[in-house]
Amino acid sequence: MSRYFSARTDSREPDSLLQGLFSSYYTGASDGRFLTSSRDSAVGICGLPFKAPVVQELLKQERFNTFCRALSSSANSVLFCLSKDGALSAYRSTGKTVTAEPIAEDLLMEMMPVLNSVPDWAGHINADGEHVIDLKTPSPGPHFYVNLLMGNRTGFDHPLQTTPKSVVDRLGRGSFRSHAATQVLATRWDLRQEENGFPANRQFYLSEGGRQVFYSGNPEHESVVKGTCVHGQNHTRILYETACGLTIERTLFLPKQEPGLPLAVEVQRIAVTNTGSKPRRLRLVCTGMFGPTKPPALMEDVLYSNIIMEGGALFNDDGTVRTVSPRYFPAQDKDDLRFHTMIVRGKNGNSFPDGFCLNYNDFTGRGTLESPDGLDPLPNELYRKGPGFFALSAEVSVAPGETVCTDNFTGLVSKKTNPAFGPDSLEKETDALIRHFEKPDSVPEALGAVRSFFDGYASFFSLESEDKDFSVYCSKNLPFQVLYQTFVSRSFGQTQKGYREIGFREIQDLFASMYYFHAQGNSRVTKELLTAWVSQVHEFGFANHNFFWEGKEAGNWSDDALWLHQAVGRYVHLTGDTSFLDEQVVIAGTDSKKTRSVYDTLMAAIRYSMEVSVGKHGLPLLDRADWNDCLRLDRNFHTGAEKESIWKETGRYETDCTESVMNAFLAITAAKELRSLAGLRADEKTAGWLSDKIDSMEKAVRTHAWKGNAYARLLFNQYPGFTHAGAEGDGLDTDGSGGTFFLNSFSWSILSGVANDAEIASMLEVVRTKLKTPYGLKLVSPNDLSRVVPDAASAEYFPGDRENAAVFKHASMMAVSAMLDAAKRVADSTLAKELASEAWTMVDLVYPARTMANPFVLAGNPLFCTQYNNSETGENIGPLLSGTSTWFILALLKAYGIELSGSGLVMDPVLRADSKDTALSLVMGDAKLRVRYSKPDGFRRARDSKLTLTFDGTPLDGNVIPLPLPAGSHELAVTLS
Repeated sequence: MSRYFSARTDSREPDSLLQGLFSSYYTGASDGRFLTSSRDSAVGICGLPFKAPVVQELLKQERFNTFCRALSSSANSVLFCLSKDGALSAYRSTGKTVTAEPIAEDLLMEMMPVLNSVPDWAGHINADGEHVIDLKTPSPGPHFYVNLLMGNRTGFDHPLQTTPKSVVDRLGRGSFRSHAATQVLATRWDLRQEENGFPANRQFYLSEGGRQVFYSGNPEHESVVKGTCVHGQNHTRILYETACGLTIERTLFLPKQEPGLPLAVEVQRIAVTNTGSKPRRLRLVCTGMFGPTKPPALMEDVLYSNIIMEGGALFNDDGTVRTVSPRYFPAQDKDDLRFHTMIVRGKNGNSFPDGFCLNYNDFTGRGTLESPDGLDPLPNELYRKGPGFFALSAEVSVAPGETVCTDNFTGLVSKKTNPAFGPDSLEKETDALIRHFEKPDSVPEALGAVRSFFDGYASFFSLESEDKDFSVYCSKNLPFQVLYQTFVSRSFGQTQKGYREIGFREIQDLFASMYYFHAQGNSRVTKELLTAWVSQVHEFGFANHNFFWEGKEAGNWSDDALWLHQAVGRYVHLTGDTSFLDEQVVIAGTDSKKTRSVYDTLMAAIRYSMEVSVGKHGLPLLDRADWNDCLRLDRNFHTGAEKESIWKETGRYETDCTESVMNAFLAITAAKELRSLAGLRADEKTAGWLSDKIDSMEKAVRTHAWKGNAYARLLFNQYPGFTHAGAEGDGLDTDGSGGTFFLNSFSWSILSGVANDAEIASMLEVVRTKLKTPYGLKLVSPNDLSRVVPDAASAEYFPGDRENAAVFKHASMMAVSAMLDAAKRVADSTLAKELASEAWTMVDLVYPARTMANPFVLAGNPLFCTQYNNSETGENIGPLLSGTSTWFILALLKAYGIELSGSGLVMDPVLRADSKDTALSLVMGDAKLRVRYSKPDGFRRARDSKLTLTFDGTPLDGNVIPLPLPAGSHELAVTLS
């Protein structure tokens, strides 16, 4: 007889077994391992600084491995206990008795170095916000040791679509993308989240006398004494020290676009230093795999991807390899030419590779990528088929004490944005690249320009709180993540590699990044990006759901166009550029390339969402889904074009489809934003019409969506037995609570200004009861939407993951923003205090670097926000890119009372209760404002306290600082007393 167990139905864990057996000795964090499949005996270690795979690392040691194999045959369990003073003791349990276990001296000598190294296994965050990592330690998770890199095409055509991006792990692995979804270095189609790119990408070897002496992708090899990676903002440095007397340093980054150079370039500098006493005559071999031209073919016919290309290269007159670049046969594939160029900076000047291999199988032979058969010499043959593997080799002679650098340039020459593209473009642009980087100092200078650009961008907001680590995160890594997401959106990260396009609603990233561009004097970038989004709205007012060079799924998702108004409103109020509203923009879906003004585009979206695409109760429809992609319920929804056709034929549109309460709040928010813009234009007629629409929608929401103690999330019209979802009595809860609740109903009822004080108080209690966990606020309480529609998308996930009751941090930070809004305006100071407390608690739970305290449990990435926390385990789970970071910034600005509007800088802070003195710096154009906050201990807000502002020593009336500020440095004292 057999019994089936799974991870969620069987709670047995080795740590729990050991804790039960050795309860009186069990202290601190621990790690355990079952000894047999019967799982009735285990070996473990307690007293660790955090839970970590210590037993697994110790099993690599001969003596410990022998000890455990002997232990498994005895059916006994052993617990090693590490005391605070570093002493190690052990105890054995037979299941009935516990006795002290002597530790042999040789076993102790094996174990202690491993145990002493555990505190450093996650690395550390330095004062610059960089993640410093030991290459010889275990990884807490697939995203933990990953960095994101991006190029800079501001000032060039189509930066939204063409800004290049790279994903780099601690060994330099990963992949590189150019415009839209065009891979320069290949991704890796694999079930493992750790595999972003083909493993040969960016790797290199050193050989000496025909024998391999080093491989960059294997720091565990005995030849590597020490390995360190430093992930900084928009660059990565990796350092190795070898037993044979070499120091090898790698630097990876994407340089700023320059006129005449390829559309996308990634740079890797490899610096080899001879720390020994003898000259070294080495051969450096650099490898990679170019991305395929048609990625979907990999799922259907890998042969096709291989036979449509062949190896090719540009050769110098002396026979050395100037550039390696595959030749494609299909005409459409010749518009994107991938290349790799390698330059050795020797004492006699620059030189190029004198060996190459374009066949992966010839390179590895009967060996492996770690130890290839064909490393030295390379075969130097042009292979007639793909895939696009390349290896280039060159001699590197290094005298004692000398450093020799080799620069590798991987990139794409493309027809995109280049009207002069032709048969000679590869040669022209790579020659221009080589000339641009002719001098050895040109590479560090290019890196300096990359870092300088980001420093200027990030200067908008620099925090100086009591928590220095939190401050450096908010000042450096947080703005970089939002900058990364602002271009080509969230379509490329460690696991986001499936050629996902830009989502219209991801215009939210621009909500935050525009303040940074403005501080840098780059508001034109914001304007250009906004224009690209405006052009994705169709004439009838619905938007393309996603797009690269072409828009798709127009009007299928109901929330898309409603995010546009907030973005345009923020931009106009920030810059005062009301003329942008009159700019003519191409209308999506029109063959004739018709144009209309930005203002008219915003009007069209309001009419569509508040007049046409509405349901029985007058609320906007759900359609295929709204912001929550897993609320896919109505199979009979109409696309935007279908609604337009019906409306034009009959003069009306009627349906029994589901209505989205969140969309109603978004529509109200959008209409209010447009009304404020109408006011700037003195367009009283439109402002009056919008006021009527807002009043009508607010009335419909209050009448139909308020369900006793909270706003519902959906209103049903066609499912017998179900009238709504997301409130009392919906019949969808699975925990016996009498109804479900969705966090976004709480958040957007407040952000839209609809919820009153009593409703906010009532919903806050529901949030605490139904959604609050030790790991944050869940997106939704336990539910079963398959009772309404059998194949509801949220039913694809286990409870606690993603849209099925995870702590979906994008939504959580929206809730933080809402709670801070409410904390400022509700009359009851006790309620305000509770709202502020919940908001700051959630900020701390989303803060990525908190994972450093318990890395092998919390995982994630200490530099970047991941998408969600599992609400049962607390693990930070990817993907890396989501709206979390954007709304984190927006929430911070609200918390520190920074509202940039047409009237000036409005100061209305809601600081941490335990914060007394905090400072920050704001840069706005040529002005730098240092703000210092002071308040007594405990909760304070402007509504109940005396708020005083002193600007450059002069007290101000009210809480508004006129903008623009005069050039130069200024001081603002903000006191809550």
